[in-house]
Amino acid sequence: MNDTHPIRMLARQYPQLCLPIMPNERETEEYRACVLMGEPVRRAPEFAFSEEDEFSFVSTPVGEVPVLVLADREDFVHAYRALACRCEPEVIPDSVGAVTVQGLINWEKIRRHRDAYLAEGGSDWDEEFRRFTSVNANYRDSFILLSTGSYSDIPAAAVGLGEQEWKAKSLTIRKYHELTHFVCRTKYPKDIDEIRDEVVADMIGLIQAFGSYDTGLAETFLGIEGTAFRPGGRLAHYAKEDIAGAMTRAKALIRSYAERIKGRDLRDVFALLLSLFESSPG
Repeated sequence: MNDTHPIRMLARQYPQLCLPIMPNERETEEYRACVLMGEPVRRAPEFAFSEEDEFSFVSTPVGEVPVLVLADREDFVHAYRALACRCEPEVIPDSVGAVTVQGLINWEKIRRHRDAYLAEGGSDWDEEFRRFTSVNANYRDSFILLSTGSYSDIPAAAVGLGEQEWKAKSLTIRKYHELTHFVCRTKYPKDIDEIRDEVVADMIGLIQAFGSYDTGLAETFLGIEGTAFRPGGRLAHYAKEDIAGAMTRAKALIRSYAERIKGRDLRDVFALLLSLFESSPG
């Protein structure tokens, strides 16, 4: 496998991608050595290495956001557990196809800075290391991890599309849903409302994928089917044990945002997003 494959490239920065997923792995000497201390990795990453895997950057109002897409579901789950769960075998529901991983130590950045520092005549790397790592932005990364399955685990037939078209639309929805969260958490860190934020992120994803906001699909994505709730629907994660109340609020928010964007220019979804938050958080 070519060393330029996204997983192999990222494993040099985040060695936990090479470690096994098992209970209490983060407590092992191997984990501490390579993840927390930057020791060389003595394992190879065990992934399917699909040719459809992709690492890219998306331009947003908060800068270039790195996005990793993994085509194989097992690869996505493995990477999710390695990066977001510290190699713990946590259950990842089928309806979950994206995560923003934050605060990862990037040892490649540290090594590059060390090499440049020494090449310029620096003589006290220990002190320079402390200075460099005192600023998180110097060496800690965040990026978005995506799978390529059906969005919210909704089958193609349920949205009236062919399998390949729905797969492509799902990836667009998933990407812009997660980018919406990334932008909002960065620009408005104190303005968090989980149900509203899910509704808005789905809306931005739908507009980017279809050019319009389908309120019926918006409800389906959350698990709302008329007056009933579909078992396993995403809204359950944010309902705080009151699914009926959450359904009522989500449906009201979906109707409200549909009204608010009527007649608006939908071509630039990030401009639309910022205008909605800055005029009224909803």
